[in-house]
Amino acid sequence: MLVILGMVTFLDRINISVAGSSIMHDLNLSPSQWGWVQSAFILSYGLMQIPMGALGDRFGHRKILAAIVLWWSLFTAFTGLAGGLASLLVIRFMFGIGEAGSSPCSTGVISRWFEKGEVGKAQGYVWAASRMGGALTPFVVIPVMMSVGWRAAFYL
Repeated sequence: MLVILGMVTFLDRINISVAGSSIMHDLNLSPSQWGWVQSAFILSYGLMQIPMGALGDRFGHRKILAAIVLWWSLFTAFTGLAGGLASLLVIRFMFGIGEAGSSPCSTGVISRWFEKGEVGKAQGYVWAASRMGGALTPFVVIPVMMSVGWRAAFYL
């Protein structure tokens, strides 16, 4: 499950980059505004890593992972509803909050559920899967965008 989670985290994180030029055109965003949109995610993601890991430690990593998957899934879909710069900034900031918990909580699960001698390998599988999810994103997102538009790529 953590391998699938890893793949999905990067797929839904990278999809905005794949759809970027279509989003910029549709919402009349300048390159500098687009930079702010990209930064909104990174800012919240970076700020929330430690608090989300602490929530996992306190309430259980599985529970927090379940909650954040729902959270980031909603905000991924909400990205398709964005009507302009302001809404896109808020949506991507909120999306980053949810995604911030994936790595620390996955690490918490691995450290508790795997034997000490298997932790590094388990972590390696999750990290490799996440990068594979990112690499596969264009193969998933571009056909959807070409068929039904960039917004549908976020709904799906």
